[in-house]
Amino acid sequence: MASSSISFYEYSIGSYTKALKVLLRILTKASTHPDAASLLDARLAPDMWTLAHQVQIAAAFAVALAEALVGAQLVAWNERRDSFGGDDKGWADVLARVEKALAILAEVDPAQADSRVAGGEGLKLPMRVGSEFTFQVPAADCVLTNGLPNVFFHVYTAYAILRSRGVEIGKKDVLVPFLPGYVADEMARMQMAETA
Repeated sequence: MASSSISFYEYSIGSYTKALKVLLRILTKASTHPDAASLLDARLAPDMWTLAHQVQIAAAFAVALAEALVGAQLVAWNERRDSFGGDDKGWADVLARVEKALAILAEVDPAQADSRVAGGEGLKLPMRVGSEFTFQVPAADCVLTNGLPNVFFHVYTAYAILRSRGVEIGKKDVLVPFLPGYVADEMARMQMAETA
């Protein structure tokens, strides 16, 4: 049974991790699509970013928020430049970007994240609104009103791009990474029993 209280780490880093697992899941399926080569440059509308850029933003945003939350740079500058800047050249780069972001998030110590937020009136984080405004706001506000919506927006936009181009993904691909571990394990066990 789930605990009635959720730590700050769980709803911030935990949610970013699950969102990036969704992204990795759908991108992995897309990478084997017959038209995979054209998908990275696909976009929903002419004034929207490409699939590759949606991935770049989702991964970089999650890592930047994790860095702000723990108060430490989690990626060296030269590594950031190689892994989180510039254009990805192909599917291997795109998948590696998400895997790298997931590895970085996995290194965040839950106790450190929770203790920084619990210290007094609370940790303030920079929250960008558009390209022209940045505000210092409580960590919970930054994560709940800006961080999660932004990461989810770019992940679900990537989903919409892939779906609109005929990649066989569905709601299950989005929901499974968010399921409690015991439910996902039971689903996997049931699927294995069906194929045996």
